[in-house]
Amino acid sequence: MNRDARFLASQKNEFNESLPLDEVLSEDGFEMNSNRRDFLKYFGFSVTAVTLAACYKTNVRHAVPYLVKPEEVTPGVANYYRSTCGACSVGCGIEVKVREGRPIKVDGSRDSAISGGGLCAMGQASILSLYDTERLANPLHLGAESKEWSELDASIKAKLDSVSKAGKGIAIVSGTVHSPSTLKSIADFTAAYPGTKHVMYDAVSYSAMLDANLADFGTRAIPSYDFTKANVIVSFAADFLGTWVSPVEFAKAYGAKRRPDAEGGMNQHFQFESALSMTGTNADHRFPMKMSEERVYLSSLYNYIAQKAGATQMPVVKQGELAGNALKSAAEALWNAKGSSLVISGSNDKVCQQLVNAINALLGNYGSTLNMAQYSKQHQGSDADLDAVKKGLNDKTIGAVIFYGTNPVYNRGQEWTAAIASAELSISFASNKDETATACQYVCPDNHYLESWGDAEPHNGLFQLSQPTITNVFNTRQAQVSLLTWAGALPQTDADPFAKKGILSQKFEASPYYLYVVNNWKSQGIGADAWTKALEMGLISGTSTAGNTAYMGNAVALASEVSSKAGSGLEMAVYSGVGVRDGAHGNNPWLHEMPDPVSKVTWDNYVALPKSLAAELGIKERDTVNIKAGGVEYQNVPALVQPGQANGTVAMAVGYGRTAAGKVGGSVEKGFDTIGFNAFAMGGGVSSTLTGVEISKGEATYHLAQTQTHHSIEGRDIVRETTLGEYKKNPKAGNDKAATHVYTIWEKRDYRKDGSPNHLWGMAIDLNACTGCGSCVVSCSIENNVPVVGRDEIRLRREMHWIRIDRYYSFVSAEASMTREDDIKAADATNKGEYGHWENVQVIHQPMMCQHCSQAPCETVCPVLATTHSSEGLNQMTYNRCIGTKYCGNNCPYKVRRFNWFRYNDNDSFDFHFNNPLGKMVINPDVTVRTRGVMEKCSFCVQRIQEGKLKAKRDGKSPNDVQVETACQRACPSNAIVFGDLHNPESEISKLYRNERGFRVLDEINVQSSVTYMTKVRNTNA
Repeated sequence: MNRDARFLASQKNEFNESLPLDEVLSEDGFEMNSNRRDFLKYFGFSVTAVTLAACYKTNVRHAVPYLVKPEEVTPGVANYYRSTCGACSVGCGIEVKVREGRPIKVDGSRDSAISGGGLCAMGQASILSLYDTERLANPLHLGAESKEWSELDASIKAKLDSVSKAGKGIAIVSGTVHSPSTLKSIADFTAAYPGTKHVMYDAVSYSAMLDANLADFGTRAIPSYDFTKANVIVSFAADFLGTWVSPVEFAKAYGAKRRPDAEGGMNQHFQFESALSMTGTNADHRFPMKMSEERVYLSSLYNYIAQKAGATQMPVVKQGELAGNALKSAAEALWNAKGSSLVISGSNDKVCQQLVNAINALLGNYGSTLNMAQYSKQHQGSDADLDAVKKGLNDKTIGAVIFYGTNPVYNRGQEWTAAIASAELSISFASNKDETATACQYVCPDNHYLESWGDAEPHNGLFQLSQPTITNVFNTRQAQVSLLTWAGALPQTDADPFAKKGILSQKFEASPYYLYVVNNWKSQGIGADAWTKALEMGLISGTSTAGNTAYMGNAVALASEVSSKAGSGLEMAVYSGVGVRDGAHGNNPWLHEMPDPVSKVTWDNYVALPKSLAAELGIKERDTVNIKAGGVEYQNVPALVQPGQANGTVAMAVGYGRTAAGKVGGSVEKGFDTIGFNAFAMGGGVSSTLTGVEISKGEATYHLAQTQTHHSIEGRDIVRETTLGEYKKNPKAGNDKAATHVYTIWEKRDYRKDGSPNHLWGMAIDLNACTGCGSCVVSCSIENNVPVVGRDEIRLRREMHWIRIDRYYSFVSAEASMTREDDIKAADATNKGEYGHWENVQVIHQPMMCQHCSQAPCETVCPVLATTHSSEGLNQMTYNRCIGTKYCGNNCPYKVRRFNWFRYNDNDSFDFHFNNPLGKMVINPDVTVRTRGVMEKCSFCVQRIQEGKLKAKRDGKSPNDVQVETACQRACPSNAIVFGDLHNPESEISKLYRNERGFRVLDEINVQSSVTYMTKVRNTNA
């Protein structure tokens, strides 16, 4: 029985409304009897929730009122701590919201140069993994739990000594590590065991780019990119807004230059790619390209620019006709913006990356839009070094291997299982029993990053700090502490150099690794006051050590590496999706339920097919395919006909097919269904090209769970767009259709209180800035306790998201897409002419939530006044009144109201945050948890509005000074969403409402929406 079937079966007692007061965590992590006070604890009324989380240690069983209240805790008032996100290696600075000792929300820190106040969906969702019951509660030895760390340490140390004395190597295999203190702890371990080698690799590899920069600059690093200075961007399959290098950082800078009135002018974006990426959907000009053609494209672009610069051209045949006039147009735009342009590639091909370096050097971009001095440290992996470790394990020159934040058995192939088995000692620091941990002798579970001390250096000279916001939930230990323990290098816990200077309580300061980090920074000249300030801000001022910025490459010498012909046969592009990414968070239901920004598919990966190939194979909706690539064959993989997919190519996302993720992501050992197929196993890795792909129609059918299946606006003015040229002539271009309102059954509302203007809340969304990333969707779900419903319910259109991002396609003509002679011949041969326009697609993303209409159709039809209008312009829901008629949903023209068909908040199929005692720790106590039979929808985060009003009143400020940020606004990396008081004429929202680009969706029906959208402006000529 799959997880969705289990959930539906669990609803047989859905009318049983008794409160679940008989279940709470016991000492071993599961059930025990309790009482009513425990029920209150789950919902945030207890200030001892943290002790519940750590009850396996403290044996606390009941809520206990404070006799002496801790100075830093006020019941009902949140504390905020600065830290660094540990969801991936990018290192975004974050701000953690803590209620009564438990973290409940993560957002970007405005003081962080990386996050700039925004955060991606994965970072938002990472807080749930803190309360994941699939985390290991104790360390493991040969699969058996060992509650005493001391016993494990003695056994491991003896084996390390044995391996070292035998003269065999010890390998620490980690993901990218840019933490100075962590690197020092590894160095201390290496000093104790001199045969140790630290190897870093990235599941999504940047090894080719790093190797190319080593060859061309003498520095094996990725440069920092400044998109705020880039007036022209040409990207070759680099999804820099979704997954490439540092997407939150790039989205913030990119969004600032996407507004038509941006200082210095709006940027222009060209995108060449085979699969339609989130970044491609935002481009001004997008061109389909087979991945095997990238070297040819880049060499042609280089020659166009070299010709203008008077430099030596590469001795290759120009292949500009491969993309019609596209390469020549891109070259013209780049040359006109030399010194303020940017050329990037997502390929894991060294030649491609060296060609990109040569083009940027010709354009004079280094030192402006690219900086090799303040280079990025966010990705440092080496594929060659990882292969050397596997070889060393197989030939037994490496006797011990330690895995830290990596899972090569899953993302580098099953042959790693045999390699690990040949080691005398194998250790994993995984927090759950993943595929690699299953193959290891010892699993020493690492803390969650919200339980840990640490630091980070995401860019050369940019330092950030991490600090715990909760005591350990399980009997875990920081990986650094384990290494230092085995090396005998832990500091004494009574030697705190900054005693009582920290901003957290002494229970955290007593951590041995806290002392280690402090001592490391003290040796760098940081004093006690500076340390306290650094913890408050989450960062430390530092200076960079300049790297080599002189370009030493020679593009002409690469000519022999550039093929004169494009690849033949069917190709497969393997890519990283925006939600699940590389699969490391494969047990997180929020990420699985987040719709893919392009396809709107949830809970599965699939093979994306161009329309021409689908027609050739007879593939229709719900069909499957059999696919063979890289020596791996999968049967009956869901197929999706995807606009924008280049002809002659297919695409598939990694991150799925986990066999040891857990209850949500799949676990063979525990009997939980695997989600999707493992594209890593097909070889080549992300951003590599798989050729010789074989594909045929499958025998089975499969219903993908999509939140959107209709993709056009059918000629209506739901979204509006224009070109930059037209906008400059007329700021109302594309938005000059005025709705004619004749009749209304409503009286005009007077938003006044005691004769004075009251607040009138409104929202503005800039379609130019919205990238469709989905961070707002996850943030809203966390803030408002929105439940996960699962694949089957989404298939029935029963998703519960309060905010969605509608995605609309527009196509160019088939004739316009036929720009090459060989394309025309291929079209004649395979009937592609009929579908050629499917390759060439433009996209608009439009966030859609409750519009809080002043003349709301839902309010008119509710028979019990469950939905009413407030004196501040909010469309309110009174859940206790709602009897579930669904009249309001039927009468809503925007279809943004969600009905609880089942008790989704008690769905034990996902081990989610409402249905288990530990998971309830992430509930926001300021928002009601809805149950079966009621309607719910966006409230404009009314709890945050009330908090803002109370704070302003407490601080003695005027109503105009009330500051409110909705959860979606706070999360948005590109600042696309603005919220505020329309009665304050100086507020940003009031100014946007007066902007000529502003329009309201379905304004012609005169519901008087409180959400205005800004017309999409494309930097194109037509």
